[in-house]
Amino acid sequence: MAKNKGLIKFSLEMIVVVVIAAIVFTKIVIPIRIDGESMYPTLHDKDTAIINALYLSKSDIKRFDIIVLRCDKLDKDIVKRVIGLPGDTIIFKDDRLYINGTYYSEDYLDKKYIEEAKVKYSVELFTNDFEIALKDDEIFVLGDNRLRSADSRTLGTFKYSDIIGKKGIIIYPFSNMEFIS
Repeated sequence: MAKNKGLIKFSLEMIVVVVIAAIVFTKIVIPIRIDGESMYPTLHDKDTAIINALYLSKSDIKRFDIIVLRCDKLDKDIVKRVIGLPGDTIIFKDDRLYINGTYYSEDYLDKKYIEEAKVKYSVELFTNDFEIALKDDEIFVLGDNRLRSADSRTLGTFKYSDIIGKKGIIIYPFSNMEFIS
């Protein structure tokens, strides 16, 4: 009888642990593995990160934030950088970003890597020229490695409801550990 009580207690404790872990890792923080080169050199292929999923409202999402999105076209979660917000007009011309007519220096991009990538892939532009006007419910995202990224240029725009997290920390490999903002 005591053995059965011990087994029942252990089983209940395990159920509680599993439920708490499920809530934490689906509603508070989301573990994600970086898949591919689209955010290189900011993030690396196979990095593992924990991303904040708590209290995400429209006002929490700022231009140039790194976010995790649910991408139905690829049937997976993707990590990208917010470039355009609802109502913006985005223009890339000669590797220069203009939003609503104002030039933005993309200081978060690694200039040395850009030059190396242009040579490696024999291209003149890191970001091909384009223009897009966003509707009132659309956001536009790009990968930091524009030559190797499936992003809003090919996948289309996203909605706030597609965002599942932002900000976090790379937890593995330890050599890449850093905050993601």
